[in-house]
Amino acid sequence: MNMQRKTARIVSPSRSADILSEETTAIAIETLAGLNIHCDFAEHYKHRAVTTAQLIRDKANDLNDAYGDPKVALILSTIGGHNANRILDHLDWETIRSHRKPLCGYSDITVLLNAIYAKTGQVTYLGPHFSSFGMQQGFEYTLRHFERALFEGTEYALDVSAAWSDDLWFIDQTSRTFFDNAGPVIVNQGACTGTILGGNLCSFNLLQGTQYMPDLTGAVLFLEEDNLLGELTLSEFERNLQSLLSHKGAEHIQGLMLGRFQTDSKIQLDDLIELLSSFEQLHHCPVVCNLDFGHTTPIFTVPIGGQCKVNAIGETVTIKVSSCVSGSKG
Repeated sequence: MNMQRKTARIVSPSRSADILSEETTAIAIETLAGLNIHCDFAEHYKHRAVTTAQLIRDKANDLNDAYGDPKVALILSTIGGHNANRILDHLDWETIRSHRKPLCGYSDITVLLNAIYAKTGQVTYLGPHFSSFGMQQGFEYTLRHFERALFEGTEYALDVSAAWSDDLWFIDQTSRTFFDNAGPVIVNQGACTGTILGGNLCSFNLLQGTQYMPDLTGAVLFLEEDNLLGELTLSEFERNLQSLLSHKGAEHIQGLMLGRFQTDSKIQLDDLIELLSSFEQLHHCPVVCNLDFGHTTPIFTVPIGGQCKVNAIGETVTIKVSSCVSGSKG
């Protein structure tokens, strides 16, 4: 890849980097260096686990500083967590609006990705954390799509991975289990174009009723749900999805793309298809599930606020995305 050396600021708006091993961190730095990306680390990259008002301000200031620092070309979240939404009221929106640069992450980082787009019109990226780059096996697909999204600047297709995994790779990098990928499953056939929004469903729903919720009108929603607490059931997913589909503008969404569920969730594919078919709010648009994003690996990278073209007709699904923004905001 031909590009000038860039500096990525690694920020921890959710969990602290203490959770990462030295090995994982070293591999991530080396992998990013292979892309000509130099990593530097926010002041509170590692922080105490107990939340205080000062810690919330510190984490917000780390993100503000990353946007304001002219040396920083890219911002990567360290890892996910549970309370990134607490820093929203402390962000310097004028600095973020006037110093546009890509922020990439997933899971709890969903709230930041969509809030930044809603407040400034700036495209952000639903994709790997910094920690993700510490993976030794099965990372090629994730890396290829990250490069396409962040550095090629053109429309690109979301390919289907050959295999996937849902193991604790960060604990054991050698004893990995990979499954053949059956590929996307069409629930409702159709074709659409629209603006990409979403990410982790329960995190995205935290924005409802706030100034940080983006307009769902014309959106192609990319949604996934995690089972990190071991409590994800079909009924929990059902009510979370209904909450979002009841939000203003949801009647005008253009499509719904669902990421792969984790293996130990209590959600079976046949039951999921039956449930999705019951949502009358979705009958007008294409619905596809079992896509390569979420809390399994590998994952593709998509631009939140960017554009998407979906064709899910017959037995084939093609999804093309670009970082172009349909209109101005902010």
